[in-house]
Amino acid sequence: MSGSTPQEDIVGDRVLVGLQSVRVSRLSTHPVPIAAGTLIAVAGQGPKDSNGAGKSSLLAQISLLHADEQWRFGSGAPAAVDLLFNSEDAGGEDRWGNADHGYVIGVFAPAVGTLDQLQASALTVWIRIDRSSQKGPRLKLRWQDGLHLPAGASEAEREQAADSVWQALPPRARRQDVAARDLPRTLYGEHVRCVSFLSTSVRASAAPNLLAQPLNEISKRRIFEAIAALTGIDRELETERQARRHEYDLLQKANNAESDLATWEESAQVIEDGIDARDQARGRVAEAADRWRSRTARLLCDALQRNAEIQAEVAGIDTEIEKTSRTAQELVGQVAELADDKAFIRRQQAAVNTFDRLDGDDREMSNQVATLEHQIEETDRQLRAARETARDADGRDEPTANRERAEADNKLEEAVKAVGVAEKALSDAETRLRDAESGRDLARQQIDILAAEGIGGICLLDAVVLNVQQRPKWEPTLWPYREAAVVDSGDLDRASALLASVPGSTLIAANLTTSAGHVDLPSNGDPQYDLSGFLAALDARVTTRATPDRVHDDAGVVIVGGFPRPVTGRAARIAAARERVRQECESHQQAEERWNAAVQQVTAAERRQKGARASVEASRLDVQIGSLRKRDQAIRDERAKLVPVLAAAGVERNEVLRLEGVRQEQIESLQHQKAILDDTNKARREKRENLEKEQSQLGLPELTAQWDGTLEAASEHLLALPDNQQSWTAGDWWEEARDLIRTAISECFPPTASGSMSTEITGLLGEFNQRGPSSNQRAQAAFDPLRHALHVYLRQLEGTDRYERQQIAIQRRERHESLGAARIGHEEAVQASRAYRGALSSAIKKKLADVAAQFDQLDRNYGGYGASLQYDEPPAPVDPTEDWSWNVAPTWRRAEGRRHIPYDRRANTAQIDDRAIKLVCAAAAASGTGRPLVLVLDELGRNLGKQHRREAVALLGQIGRESGITVVGALQDDMESYAIDACGQYVKLRRSSDSTPYNEQPVVVGYDEHAPRVELLRAWLTSNEYRELA
Repeated sequence: MSGSTPQEDIVGDRVLVGLQSVRVSRLSTHPVPIAAGTLIAVAGQGPKDSNGAGKSSLLAQISLLHADEQWRFGSGAPAAVDLLFNSEDAGGEDRWGNADHGYVIGVFAPAVGTLDQLQASALTVWIRIDRSSQKGPRLKLRWQDGLHLPAGASEAEREQAADSVWQALPPRARRQDVAARDLPRTLYGEHVRCVSFLSTSVRASAAPNLLAQPLNEISKRRIFEAIAALTGIDRELETERQARRHEYDLLQKANNAESDLATWEESAQVIEDGIDARDQARGRVAEAADRWRSRTARLLCDALQRNAEIQAEVAGIDTEIEKTSRTAQELVGQVAELADDKAFIRRQQAAVNTFDRLDGDDREMSNQVATLEHQIEETDRQLRAARETARDADGRDEPTANRERAEADNKLEEAVKAVGVAEKALSDAETRLRDAESGRDLARQQIDILAAEGIGGICLLDAVVLNVQQRPKWEPTLWPYREAAVVDSGDLDRASALLASVPGSTLIAANLTTSAGHVDLPSNGDPQYDLSGFLAALDARVTTRATPDRVHDDAGVVIVGGFPRPVTGRAARIAAARERVRQECESHQQAEERWNAAVQQVTAAERRQKGARASVEASRLDVQIGSLRKRDQAIRDERAKLVPVLAAAGVERNEVLRLEGVRQEQIESLQHQKAILDDTNKARREKRENLEKEQSQLGLPELTAQWDGTLEAASEHLLALPDNQQSWTAGDWWEEARDLIRTAISECFPPTASGSMSTEITGLLGEFNQRGPSSNQRAQAAFDPLRHALHVYLRQLEGTDRYERQQIAIQRRERHESLGAARIGHEEAVQASRAYRGALSSAIKKKLADVAAQFDQLDRNYGGYGASLQYDEPPAPVDPTEDWSWNVAPTWRRAEGRRHIPYDRRANTAQIDDRAIKLVCAAAAASGTGRPLVLVLDELGRNLGKQHRREAVALLGQIGRESGITVVGALQDDMESYAIDACGQYVKLRRSSDSTPYNEQPVVVGYDEHAPRVELLRAWLTSNEYRELA
């Protein structure tokens, strides 16, 4: 068989009777017998609970063996790789490796029969799963008649045997294995043998699971999808969608053909328009040549006439220029006579110079008077101000005022120093008060160090309280220890170590035992620190003496007492510090009062000093004002003497200026007359030059050469023109020729096709269209070469244009024929799609009616009052990518003789779950395949209550027995007790520890009439001896 093509439907009517896994998830390699036509309950026991035992992997393996279409075999079933053992998922990546390949093995045989019948008709199917796609297809299929299972005493031996058996099995697709895409057809042909509802990560079900959630929460569309998957309608719907897709593709093809034709017509029209435009341009170029020749004839005739006119005008201009030149020479002589009067020029210069000198002297004296007046006013203002300030001198002269100012400054300086000293004393007293109030004025450093380490301390003088009688003795006695810190005797050693870095620190132990015999000792200022022991020791060492108050120590030390204020007791020391602050505050206030008085004295002395200095300044300013007034009066007298002399000089100057004006007016009049004559001659000469220039620009030789004929021929050409063109000028002929050439160029080279213009035409066209000065002359010079280039270009394209017209006509006919064929193909696809959709609609209605009948029969047979399905045929979707979705609503009667109630109405949960199970079984029974059916359910009954679970499992078991459907369902822990009572076979997967990669041998038990069948299959699959029952 290895040399032929793969067979089809090799399983036939046989059912799965045995299952074995090799390197699949954590399932063991032990064969598992399968009883057909009943409910098979799959339970699990992992290290903690049923999770992780491999129930979902076992169900996925069964669905893979039955070619469930939800594995997507057409795409190579890529999800099947997830079935292989994965060490990371097993939590043992450091101990085990991933399986690079594995085997799913199924044994198919008749559902009933003896051992001999099993052996005679058995078929073993092997599916190899490869993790790496580099070796070929991920899924490979081989099979062999008979029983061919790997055997061995351990998991390792069975794994090794599996590879050997696989190598021994022959490939069935020539020299290669059957690939995943051909697996369903090879095993089962066109028959559907399995419907699965999986809710696991191994392979989630694409179809909705009617048993995984309450039925009334599932939409009508999803219910139809579930029924379609159960009955095989989903494949027909996919075929219908593909037909709509084909119809859509043909429509797109026809639309594209129409769009391409329209696009081609646009481009062809552009080409045809170009050809038409070039035909018109040829006529325009010829017409432009005629207009250009008429222009040349008009220019030649006009130039001859204008040349004669210019010669006559030049002769008249020369005569007028000669006459005007003689008159101008006479006027020049008259101007010379008036300008040459030397005596008048000397008089004029003397009068002007005299007046200017006298006027300058008068202006100088006026400025001096104004300056002196300003100085007098400013000095007088300063004098009044100085006299006002001099009143503040209070009768003191300048030396006396300076001496008083120096004395006041010295007193102020002394007062400032006294205020600073008082402020410093007050600040020191306030600091000592704050330190005393905080207890940090004595032994401050030592107490802070001990407090940082958690040891309490207090200065000695705060720890002792003295009354009036005790002060003369104990104040001098305690004075040498005023910088000592008092600590508890228990902390003495530790405190000594902490103060090792502070030499000279003194510590006094408190809370020592006091020896008897000492009376009238000072009181303790703080109850935490009892200094009676220390005070008793001092009392024994010192003797008190008077006049003066003092104490004598046994060591010969004398401490003098007589302190004005108490030095012990925190309250007393604080009171003394406050008194000191009060005294220093009074001293500071007195110093500030003395400073204010000194400031007032300095202010008064400064005012008197300024007044004395102002008195001296007033005397000086008074003398200065007298001197300024004398100078002002002298200058005024001198200026009065100059007034009559300046007036006489002004009269003389005005007279000579008047006479000069009269002479200048006469000269200017004569000069103006001469300028007019000169301008007239200049204009005449310019006119003559222009006429001569115009004569040279007429270009008679060039025009004669351009005409290329006799002068009489040019005149005859113009006289032969139509009457309406007889009056046209050369400019009119030029405008006509230029417009014709421009039109021809725009027709030959539209803006979108400027790239096809030759270099020669492009250059000439640039000259022709250039703007700016002399642009018209440049355009006329470029006209004839441009016309010739266009003529040559158009003549070269005549043959090409005729050929393109022929090709466009041929392509237009062919494209219209292609469009007609595409439209016919689309119409045929529409008719075929409609016919198939109509047949499919009838088939769907028929299948739904069969499901409804089965649903009604199951409901009546198992405790209900009848059920049905409500549905309507929906219109096919316009989008070819959308599914043809139907809406199916299950209904059932809730009491005998009552009407059907839709499934989404509020109802008892048990009723809804009961109908969901019946609907699934009815759809499976109505599939109409004629072959045994396997229904795979994951997480069976997980959304049901306790009583509902029991009823659901019992119903599945009963339906499985009576309808011949094999129902394989995975159970949670709390479902086992219900399933055992209703199932025909019980399979329990076990793994007691996570330290092992694979499960232990599963427990397989058959119940009721299926028990002998399970034992028979177990013995046969494991090759153990089996004796049939009598």
